[in-house]
Amino acid sequence: MKKLILILSLFLLSSNIVFAEKVPIKIAPAENISTAYDQIEIGDYLKFKVINDVYYNNQVFIKKDTPILAKVDFLSENGWVSDNAEIESQHFITHDAEGKKVSFESHLYINGFELLKTKGKRLAQFFNYIGAIGRGKEIDIKYGVDKPIFTIWLNK
Repeated sequence: MKKLILILSLFLLSSNIVFAEKVPIKIAPAENISTAYDQIEIGDYLKFKVINDVYYNNQVFIKKDTPILAKVDFLSENGWVSDNAEIESQHFITHDAEGKKVSFESHLYINGFELLKTKGKRLAQFFNYIGAIGRGKEIDIKYGVDKPIFTIWLNK
């Protein structure tokens, strides 16, 4: 009987974690992001914006075009033999529809090679893919030109 009570109490205590609803948030860069010029460092904040209104309980929780900051937790420069540049973020800060500050944890992974898919469909892209074999690709997102979209998750 004690084991049953222990199991039930653990279940009730962890139910918030187990039944937490994940709300997807689509974001796009709101500034130039590049590892080519050694300007980004661990601890910096990258600026993104929310692509669509984010709904929770049938109400707008975060409005479209709301700025969202992503803290750089990991940064790897490109290297030789397909060693592509990478940026990872875990901590995000934004404001909800009522203007209250919202901080949350999610995972954002940006890879220089994966970004080639978001560039224009041109013959020159063929050479970018081939060039990545010898030298890894830099992360080079030009605001207003390149339009990568990332999905992060808010646990509610």
